Amino acid sequence: MTLQPEDIVWEFDGADGRDKGLAAMVKFYVQHLRELLPPETGDAFEQIVADMADDPTNRMLANPRLARLFPAALSAAKDADEFWRDSIHSQTRARIEAAGVVAANLDAYQDYIPVRLADVDAWAKTIGALRLFWWAELAGTERLAMPTSAVLSSNPELADLVEWLGYILEDLIDSRERCLRTGSSYDPDDFDPLDDPDV
Repeated sequence: MTLQPEDIVWEFDGADGRDKGLAAMVKFYVQHLRELLPPETGDAFEQIVADMADDPTNRMLANPRLARLFPAALSAAKDADEFWRDSIHSQTRARIEAAGVVAANLDAYQDYIPVRLADVDAWAKTIGALRLFWWAELAGTERLAMPTSAVLSSNPELADLVEWLGYILEDLIDSRERCLRTGSSYDPDDFDPLDDPDV
């Protein structure tokens, strides 16, 4: 059976407050991302002009968490600056859009959150970014940097959080692949949407 975009291929175990915890992390992450964007103008042409006039590179580099999300694709400093200037706005908006999908899923259910095939990429992008976001606290901003044992031992809760985010990312991808391979999906009747999203 070929799965459709609306088929459920994973459930996030948000019981015991994990759903609220992840929602808070997503909100915090998006707040930081918004620092990289110029104010919204409400007009498409004016927004293009505002984006061209705005260089978010220094704001990104000044925030270690954000810098970890935007590693330079080019080694030469001048080329890296041009790459960042040309790509940060679009990448940031894509990250915010993906995070919005995750936030909407978390707001719609309590404890066990169904994730549709169409939403897996948004979840993967957001969880992966959150993991990098917090990894920067342990290892710094360099692409291949690893935390020292002293840093890990002095920040066990943060190390556990990074490990947990890695686990749920792996579980998400494995579940999607398993569902695609077997043509099976979760039963939507197993999930109860919230009548009041603010609950």
